[in-house]
Amino acid sequence: MRVCAYASACTCFHPPVSRGGYAPAVAQTPFDKAVRLLAQRARTAAEVDRALEKAGVDAEARESTLARLRELGYISDREVARARAHTRIGRGDAPRLLVRKLEAQGVEASEAREAAAEAAQGAGEEELALRALQRRLRGREPGDMREKQRLLRWLSANGHRPSAAAKALGIEWEGHDETDDP
Repeated sequence: MRVCAYASACTCFHPPVSRGGYAPAVAQTPFDKAVRLLAQRARTAAEVDRALEKAGVDAEARESTLARLRELGYISDREVARARAHTRIGRGDAPRLLVRKLEAQGVEASEAREAAAEAAQGAGEEELALRALQRRLRGREPGDMREKQRLLRWLSANGHRPSAAAKALGIEWEGHDETDDP
């Protein structure tokens, strides 16, 4: 144990310092590790499971930890999906891209679609593309055709159908949209 730097005014003792700060007094349980992860930001059950697996926690302990976290209400994929959907739609992502991202993060497809629809607030594809464009341009009009083409690529990269993006930009669209996405 070392004495506080203010030894003349303080009588407290501190645990030995490790390279990363203070060493933990006891070894962390899988539950402690999971709670620590969740304290940083909201995560899906799949994300917590992957993190615990990466930390070397066996499958049975991960399963019981996730069950306990659900029981306590610390994990809710639905709430994580809703929060991320509102954030991503607000940043300009299209619902169809958002659904794919949420599914990749471990959210069930039905919950992902529900969260995306709720975040879109009933707006159609063209309206969402127009909102994303207005947010990107911050009230100014797009300049020349070159800038419109760049913005069209940006909207398409954010999951908006090219026809909806072109309509938001006032560009005539003659191509085909993909039809395999919802």
